[in-house]
Amino acid sequence: MNDKILRKDEMESFILYLSKIYDIFGPVKRKFDYSFKQLCGEKPRLDYPTTTISPKKFFHHKDTLVDYQMGGNFTPHEFELEKPLLLIGVHSCDLNAILKLDQFFSRDFKDPFYLERRKNSVIIALNCRETRDSCFCLSTSTGPAVEEGYDLLLTDLGDRYLLEVGTQKGEEIIEGYELKDANLYDIGEKENVIEKVKSSFKKKIKIDGLAEHAFKNTDHEVWSLIGEKGGLAGCFACLSCGSCSLVCPTCYCFDVYESLSLSLRKGSKIRELDSCQLLRYAEVALGGNFRKDRKDRIRHWMLCKFGAASGSLLSSCVGCGRCLDACPAHIDITEVAKTLWGD
Repeated sequence: MNDKILRKDEMESFILYLSKIYDIFGPVKRKFDYSFKQLCGEKPRLDYPTTTISPKKFFHHKDTLVDYQMGGNFTPHEFELEKPLLLIGVHSCDLNAILKLDQFFSRDFKDPFYLERRKNSVIIALNCRETRDSCFCLSTSTGPAVEEGYDLLLTDLGDRYLLEVGTQKGEEIIEGYELKDANLYDIGEKENVIEKVKSSFKKKIKIDGLAEHAFKNTDHEVWSLIGEKGGLAGCFACLSCGSCSLVCPTCYCFDVYESLSLSLRKGSKIRELDSCQLLRYAEVALGGNFRKDRKDRIRHWMLCKFGAASGSLLSSCVGCGRCLDACPAHIDITEVAKTLWGD
């Protein structure tokens, strides 16, 4: 058994040990929320509830694709990391989101920018010890316990962490750091923590069959309620602000645009995370727009989360609850699902 024990008073020295090889990012407390930031001589806040923006930002946000100048010289932008990236404290929902992005960016076209970052990254995941009112990862089978995709896994056992190895890379990371072996009592404590968390969820969503059901009900009244009228479980009409998709850990849609110098003699082609909730997202030549109405845009986004827009009928929602927290109109995706089901 490779399971180890990391005492909480050892965390600072453990981070220092890792920083010799990796640029380390973890959850830190800001004024009003938590965010994944580079750890420079500070311990991560592993008791955090969630972050406003998911760790997706380290793998897919903004990239310079090509640099060019007048005369026809095109230079593909080279992506380089000074040090490999290490993320510590990644919750199960966010790790599952990264695994879904792994699948998307390695399909027919293999995205070199995303995959290079992932190849040069290490993930130390963290089992949740408590839930928030907006969490529903238990319903989407993406939490609260981390099952796969991690190099190392931490479980808070009070005064110590149970540290489990998930990959050969994870094994190599800790082989030079002396840690005490875990025992069966520690494993039992982990199971107790997980079961306690599972019993604390307040929100649920029936995900099985939801994609097919939602796709068959694209004219359901609920889309007008959330897109135009408001009134669903205390929500207002969608503002098309894009907050839901910008905080969603599985949204991958991006825009590609040109950035030119003032002299117009050189420039760059840049891609940047975009939102399907913005009016111009689906705009085409001559002013046409496939989703001009707000109800069409919010329906499109939710169908994507349910799995009905991907063609695979697999939900891309990981139940993190960020869209509920960020929505100024108080639109709740779980309430939309209940309405579609007729509950």
